[in-house]
Amino acid sequence: MKVEVIQGDVARFKTSLLIVNLFESVKKPGGATGAVDKALDGAITQAIESGEIKGKLGEILLIHSFRKIPAERVLVVGLGEADKFGAEQARRASAAAVWTAEKLSVKEMASIVHGAGIGGMEAAAAAEATALGFLLAAYRFDKYKSAKEQSKPLVENLTILEFDKAKLEVLKSGIARAEAVAWAQNLARDLINEPSNVMTPIEFAARVEAGAKEAGLEVEVYDEQWIQKKNMMLLWGVAKGSEHPPRLIVLRHQGGAKDDPWLGIIGKGVMFDSGGISIKPSNGMEAMKGDMGGGAAAAGAFLAAAKLGVKRNILGIIPAVVNSPGGRAQNPGDIIQSFDGPSVEIISTDAEGRLIMADALSYARELGASYLIDIATLTGACVVALGSKVAALFSTDERMQKLFMDNVAQTGEKLWPMPLFEEYGELLKSTAAQIKNSGGRPAGSITAAKFLERFTDKKPWCHIDIAAKESTKKPYSCYRRGATGFGVRTLLRFVERWEV
Repeated sequence: MKVEVIQGDVARFKTSLLIVNLFESVKKPGGATGAVDKALDGAITQAIESGEIKGKLGEILLIHSFRKIPAERVLVVGLGEADKFGAEQARRASAAAVWTAEKLSVKEMASIVHGAGIGGMEAAAAAEATALGFLLAAYRFDKYKSAKEQSKPLVENLTILEFDKAKLEVLKSGIARAEAVAWAQNLARDLINEPSNVMTPIEFAARVEAGAKEAGLEVEVYDEQWIQKKNMMLLWGVAKGSEHPPRLIVLRHQGGAKDDPWLGIIGKGVMFDSGGISIKPSNGMEAMKGDMGGGAAAAGAFLAAAKLGVKRNILGIIPAVVNSPGGRAQNPGDIIQSFDGPSVEIISTDAEGRLIMADALSYARELGASYLIDIATLTGACVVALGSKVAALFSTDERMQKLFMDNVAQTGEKLWPMPLFEEYGELLKSTAAQIKNSGGRPAGSITAAKFLERFTDKKPWCHIDIAAKESTKKPYSCYRRGATGFGVRTLLRFVERWEV
């Protein structure tokens, strides 16, 4: 979708579909919506009075202009309650508009910015949220469908209208930012949506390399020989059962000063997780193609940070593997020496994500990362605890945790703090090795986090468990069914606002 910003009067602009908005409990609209209402002889006010629209978030009302204004049709979209309005509500309103426009077979439309008036948002932030909602909602993954299905109408052009010429540059800056974020997040969604017979570790690395080249990022990709020579045996132990060889992807963005500390971000990249020898039940196993959602989110955040010129030094590491029960696969009961940490007894080969992340965390420290963040679709226990819309946040650093939580209102990606009590670490004690990779079902997301903590060398660290957040089974927010790219905006906003 092409987005442009122009100065214009909404009541005099010619377009197939004009999008205006309405807050809940408003009896007579003002601003741009009011101007359109007046030009339509009070049609919007009449709809409010008759109860056709109440302004609830995502609610829509379609009005034919009958040539009273140049726009052929007007779509009024609800913004919800004004005192609860923010960036997420603006994104959702835009999404509702896009999906309605597609049903109407509209290829070009125009919209006002949501929330810059009585919504109380700054103009740039409102423009960013509005445009981002349009761009994320317009995303489709239909490359494997028939040509007929692929030809379903797409909105190709969006014009953002602003009457005040003085605001144009501010709005343009917000929309440019939205385009960079949407490009990166939609790329992450592509990575997750691809089937695992296509999205192998080699293909994943190639696509990240291509994106990095476009964004101006430094990237290095290491193969299975290098991984073994480097003694990353936890990573290799997971990967060796598959015919698809692993890759270790290292990204660097030196946006800060030479002497500034490096923030290390590690993303779990299990292209498909069968469970290995501890094989998963077949029901729902197809969703395990998304077990690389953390790696996709980390890659997307890096690409966006580079595009936006974030002034921080960021190091990214994504271990990419396939967990298969092949003839070389590791077995429960095996003992593996980690790259730079304790020996590990393998209790379950289905607790594989923490193994590849452990070696990656250690390598990030070797490369000089002073602060650590990891993001992973790590545990089903997280889904049991928090469902499919809220990610678990574990942290050994109060400032890092607070910044993540403060950012939730802007990102719309919900996080909830979880404990790291020492008692839970006792569940990982092994009789045969220094630590085991699973503490059993009780407090499964916590024991997984405690396992990862052993590989941070007590550096300030946050772990985000996004299990079941990387994709959605039904549309919500500004996402269709399929990959969401959850975590891209969370990580990006953190690195932009992080100060040592």
